[in-house]
Amino acid sequence: MKLYFRPFACSLAARIALEEAGLDAEFVQVPAGGRLADGRDFTEISPMGYVPAIETGTGFVLTEGPAVLTYIAELAPEGAISFTGFSDAHYRMLAWLNFVATELHKAVFVPLLSTAYVQAGGEAEQAAARARHARPFAVLSKHLEVRDFLDDRFSVADAYLLAVLNWCEYTKVPIADWPVLSAYRERLRARPAVARAMAAEWPLLKAA
Repeated sequence: MKLYFRPFACSLAARIALEEAGLDAEFVQVPAGGRLADGRDFTEISPMGYVPAIETGTGFVLTEGPAVLTYIAELAPEGAISFTGFSDAHYRMLAWLNFVATELHKAVFVPLLSTAYVQAGGEAEQAAARARHARPFAVLSKHLEVRDFLDDRFSVADAYLLAVLNWCEYTKVPIADWPVLSAYRERLRARPAVARAMAAEWPLLKAA
């Protein structure tokens, strides 16, 4: 299986999931221009040009972060990074994956990280996007006051949330104002699998 990624993009969550589950994969970094080493344009794999994407030896291709993370969770040893299907916890995990995707990733951080959004909207759009962090951060902070993870143990939803929270300082989203979330992020960063995944991508980010 190949995982197509960009350093410290949301695809970091998929790398963390693979590390946590002890699954093997070939990691393929997607260059800024999208032209892969094998000559293909990345849009042949991911039509929108987004990471993460996975490609198996049988030719199965999957895109969209929550779907990729759910797929990895299903490949992992039972219970390693997800919950038994048709359980309440399993569907809570899916809900959190979608919460992170819609309320944080797309609503808050895409306008702050995307060059096209910044150029189109300027400072006003950035300020509006940054302000949108408050309501989902309040929901997360209240939820995490009494637990270490989004559910009773680590799951791919935590991996995704961590990948997104890593962008706070760069985008000037004030995570320091949310001590519960700051502490949560530091706990996750201390996990061995998370530390390995971040260490693998940090030099690539600096070189990009």
